[in-house]
Amino acid sequence: MKLLGFIGALAVVGAVAWWLTGTVATRAGVVVSVLASAVVLVGKSVAVRRSIQVALGASVAGLVLRLGAWFGGYRWVRAQHEDVGAYTLAFFGLFVVALCLEMTYVLVAARGQRRGAT
Repeated sequence: MKLLGFIGALAVVGAVAWWLTGTVATRAGVVVSVLASAVVLVGKSVAVRRSIQVALGASVAGLVLRLGAWFGGYRWVRAQHEDVGAYTLAFFGLFVVALCLEMTYVLVAARGQRRGAT
């Protein structure tokens, strides 16, 4: 249940960011960042069930995945002759918000593990 709430919050933030942006490049940055962050959040939810140390390791893997997603989107935006700076700003702006959501999720899940809830 907690995971769905955090993915819902990520979707709301992504929808607001989509609504606030207007160019193809910035919207591409928002979409790629939200999708990569959702994948990382699901992976982190699996990892945190094993242990907090595994979840922290998944954070590093998530960072690499996000950088790969950014680079793929960067290449696509550049091939479309759009503004890669706007794409990068939108991607990493949403990345920071998603990272805060992920760390909050890990803290909430860790507290639940200490109390015996799964």
